[in-house]
Amino acid sequence: MKERKPAASSPALARILASCASQAKDYGRCIAAKVPEIEHNMCSKEFLALRACMQTVVKNKA
Repeated sequence: MKERKPAASSPALARILASCASQAKDYGRCIAAKVPEIEHNMCSKEFLALRACMQTVVKNKA
């Protein structure tokens, strides 16, 4: 099996996450607060906000 580089080493992903730092922190904070009882869709509001931000950044840079 090929070894993959960590996703965070991607300059594009780093730029996107930097643009959406607030949403990423909110999502991470939500997940961290729920450990170890994480369930599917538990932090969906925060995830959807992060996804929307990331999609906006990608669309604007394309």
